[in-house]
Amino acid sequence: MLAACCVLLAAGSLQCARRVLEPSDRPARIFVTDARLDRFPLYNAAVRAQQKVSPTIWLVAGDLFADRLLTTLSDGEAQLAMLNRVGVDAVVLTPDWLSLGLPRLGLMVSHARFYLLSANLLDGTGQTVGHPFMVRKSGSAVLAVTGVALDSSNVLTHLAGIRYAAPGFAAAKAVAVMRQRADLVGVMAEPHSAGSAWRADFAVNVSGSGQFVMNPSGDTSRVNCFDVSSNAARLTASAVDLGRLEPDSAVVRLLDSIMTAAGSLAARAISSPRIPWTRDRLGDRLSDGVLDAGQADGFLCDSLFISDFKEPRDLGTLIALLRDPGRLAILSVRGDTLSGWPKELVLRPGLSRSRLSSGLTYRVATTVDYLQRHPGMAVSGFELSARPLWTICLDVLESGRVK
Repeated sequence: MLAACCVLLAAGSLQCARRVLEPSDRPARIFVTDARLDRFPLYNAAVRAQQKVSPTIWLVAGDLFADRLLTTLSDGEAQLAMLNRVGVDAVVLTPDWLSLGLPRLGLMVSHARFYLLSANLLDGTGQTVGHPFMVRKSGSAVLAVTGVALDSSNVLTHLAGIRYAAPGFAAAKAVAVMRQRADLVGVMAEPHSAGSAWRADFAVNVSGSGQFVMNPSGDTSRVNCFDVSSNAARLTASAVDLGRLEPDSAVVRLLDSIMTAAGSLAARAISSPRIPWTRDRLGDRLSDGVLDAGQADGFLCDSLFISDFKEPRDLGTLIALLRDPGRLAILSVRGDTLSGWPKELVLRPGLSRSRLSSGLTYRVATTVDYLQRHPGMAVSGFELSARPLWTICLDVLESGRVK
């Protein structure tokens, strides 16, 4: 009887030891990477290898939309598909996400399997556009992270339906809420900026901060990671050598399919008319096309195409021609203000500056690029067209109509 009890006790002790050694019971390792999609197969391999040992948290910092051609062709779907597939935990919702338009952004947030952190980009009701913060288990402790957008000079923060709150105030408010739910709290900033006194335990993607800082590695042969202590009282920096890892084959296949689809679409020929297009002719026709479609009462742009204009024969060269390949910005402007606007303003047929009514409001289409160079015109809020600008330009090119 005694022997049987000893065996049972030993088995119970062994089971307890086994439970202690379960990877899910151990403190998490936090990976912080840049946003280069071509590096994701290797980053994913590093994260998956660690998941066999302990829980992981993957934070992506950097410009996810740096490949403007890919962003424009897929309307941001390429980035969303990649982030969902590799199991990223969180990114910061930056003004670049707003350039897709609020309806499109809303769909992406609802379809994302990761957190789009946003403490200071708010909607009209005062709610965050993305997720206010993320909470994750780390062994017996709990970790929470929020995100802030620091680029207040970006005119997309003046988009109608968006309110840009002061980052310091918004971050401090989020940190206070996270303190009630987590043992360790952090703030992830984008774009890369000097750190602020957010009263958090750590900061991600900042420099010059008095807090514990987590940044992506500048060395392409490794990835930076940070280990949480068992009581969440300490963070330790380390790195994983990527040279010893094989890229994840499933992620490689997804990346190849994304790039192949984008390349195929970019190579699609444009059926333009026999009369060659010039920069001025295309610019004039695009203005007319926007106005003919009833999108606005006026069109304003002083440098839509780059100086070394070459008639576009496929979608790739068409998008490369556009300074801002996103959506059109639509502003509502009173007639008395509009009458003094730059000479580049083209009004719809039947409307002239002398016939503008000071008491009426008119809709003016321009590009986000133009507003970035003239931010004073966007302070009252503006909308974005439902369609990307390149699709409107494509319609003009393939219509065969020449002014």
